[in-house]
Amino acid sequence: MKVVNINSVNHQHHLDDLQATLLEDPITPKSTSDVRETAMMGQDTPGGGEPHGGGGCCSGIVLPSSQPAKTNQIQALLERHENLPSVSVAATPQASNPTRYSITAVSKLLRNLYLCGGSAATVPTMKELGVTLVINATTETELPNTPLPCDDTNYMRVPVKDNRETDLDQYFNQVADRIEEESQRNGIALVHCVVGVSRSASLCLAYLIKYHRMSLKDAYQHIKARRPQIRPNVAFVKQLMEFEFKQTGRRSVSMVYCHSLDQELPDLYEPEFRTMEMLYHKFRRNIARR
Repeated sequence: MKVVNINSVNHQHHLDDLQATLLEDPITPKSTSDVRETAMMGQDTPGGGEPHGGGGCCSGIVLPSSQPAKTNQIQALLERHENLPSVSVAATPQASNPTRYSITAVSKLLRNLYLCGGSAATVPTMKELGVTLVINATTETELPNTPLPCDDTNYMRVPVKDNRETDLDQYFNQVADRIEEESQRNGIALVHCVVGVSRSASLCLAYLIKYHRMSLKDAYQHIKARRPQIRPNVAFVKQLMEFEFKQTGRRSVSMVYCHSLDQELPDLYEPEFRTMEMLYHKFRRNIARR
């Protein structure tokens, strides 16, 4: 008769459950529908998708917050290009709770560049901001064409899905060039996707790399300081790593192995999965002692 150690089996079941949970990658969305459900940390997105451009869906404009500067070098670089004043956070329901991020807010990245989700790209908001170029990084099955504030507002659609198979790299130069052309005309660009987390953030990163000569790491930290919920999917980060190397001849981001997810992730995300890794290894040690 074969003797089964019940405690050992239960421990293994617990371990399997933990690994199954951790392997549900919170950093790389599998599809756009996953982005809608999991993109925001600690906040559920509107169920079922809110009609694009619906009235009253914009709760306010999130401007750059006064945060400890990562380096004086980054700020000096941006000020040299943009002459950006120091701007505090606009009053929003989320302003008093930094752990919650508004999906219906517009984030100011530079004097000439804003980033948001589709529900925030409303005509009143764009008129208030003086937007002259709208870049919609979604497929037509996800969102219709963005309503424009004026008849002469320039418009560009980047028809891509937010998944690991998408080749977003083919649009990096084109989008960056359009944003810069608009800036040279003293225009203002607004880039959006569904929630302003992955696709649109990646396109803005490409612009900073190409025209502000920022490293990918510095560009990421600059945008994250102004829109904390950004999290480009891993495939897009890898494409941006290659784009950075082509533009600057250097690499500022590397891939590191995450044991708890059993996959490689950009070191940009290391602070986010550090706690997960600690819990994972602690759990394995506890199981080994029993």
